[in-house]
Amino acid sequence: MGLCKRCGLFMLGAGIGAAAGVALAPKSGREVRQELFGHQGDVLHEPGSEADRPQMDDEALKEDLQQRIEETRERLKAEIEAQQEG
Repeated sequence: MGLCKRCGLFMLGAGIGAAAGVALAPKSGREVRQELFGHQGDVLHEPGSEADRPQMDDEALKEDLQQRIEETRERLKAEIEAQQEG
């Protein structure tokens, strides 16, 4: 059997398998995605959900980031000093 014929049969089998899987699926795609990923994969959200809450403004984000950078800098500095002493 030639390679071309094998590839054709493989593609035919893959198509039949995909069609059978879709036809015989016990749940819809949306139900399966929700089961696997929770509600994170949903594009639409419920009114009043977390997606509707206001996010931190730029200045608050900047201050938070600067604080985290400074905390990390201090922690790394202490770790480096501890390694140099020991």
